[in-house]
Amino acid sequence: RLFVLGGPDEPGSRALMADIVRPLGKDAERIDVSPAEAKAMPSILADESAAFGLFGGARWIQLHVPGGGGDEAVAAAEALLAAPAAGNPVIIIGSGITDKGKLAKLVKPHPLAVLIISWPPKPADAVKMAEQMAGEHHLRLSAGVARAMATACAFDRDLIAQEVRKLALYCDAAPGQVVQADMAAWQAIGADLPEEDLGAIVDTVLEGKGERLPEQLDTLAALGTAEIRVVRAVAARALLLARLRALVEQGRSPTAVMEAEGKAIFWKDRDAVGRQLARWQAAPIASVIDRMHMLERALKVTDNPATLLLRDALTTLAHQASRLR
Repeated sequence: RLFVLGGPDEPGSRALMADIVRPLGKDAERIDVSPAEAKAMPSILADESAAFGLFGGARWIQLHVPGGGGDEAVAAAEALLAAPAAGNPVIIIGSGITDKGKLAKLVKPHPLAVLIISWPPKPADAVKMAEQMAGEHHLRLSAGVARAMATACAFDRDLIAQEVRKLALYCDAAPGQVVQADMAAWQAIGADLPEEDLGAIVDTVLEGKGERLPEQLDTLAALGTAEIRVVRAVAARALLLARLRALVEQGRSPTAVMEAEGKAIFWKDRDAVGRQLARWQAAPIASVIDRMHMLERALKVTDNPATLLLRDALTTLAHQASRLR
């Protein structure tokens, strides 16, 4: 009846959501409910779950929590689980949802609900993921390509999937026609991945040094750096911090976690990553990941003012970081 998908790996949660609704068929109707609607009308999830579609087809309900732990949806979730009957599945999804919040405490013991917390994949798992996605797109990756792709995408599931799709198109892969994709092909289509050293602006944002931001953004604009590259660089660092922070909050020391990563963290970034790991807790950094994904989607809309969106988002994020200690 109710699926709650949380944790910092929101691309992973979205993949799980796709698996959950796939049996309903590609024509199933999605009903979107906002956290504000759930808070104002606690019966809305139960009502929508019991409702029939206009043409009698399958339907499902999504409540996306863009930030925070989903507390505003707790009353609506309680009403849904207490309802005498419900036919349409409800999915609450958000990277800020943890296994310790009010929503999780409601869901975990309930027989009609499932809680799944997704963590960013480890490097080795991301490489396997790239190989699996390539196979689904009728590609066979040559040695080293999957690792190069996963590393360039900072082990982000969505970015890997995007690059695999581009590579399949470039190689003319099709059903019944498996194509070998070598490193040259990957490098040819990987041109829009970050090439500049964006570490300085990432550090500025995540360490709350907002006074440096205008000059750095002006410099990148003068160099012709696309806004989306900056967003992906910040998102990549946030994904790394989320994975490391999860280990710290499981009881390991930050020093031990950093040492265990070895060469997975570029040597020039190690000091900055260490500082940011101490600054950012799991829930706030999960919110950063979510905001960067939302910003990337916004930047892909042609009519949006990309430069203003980027400056506003990064300034807000730097201000937030400056308050963290």
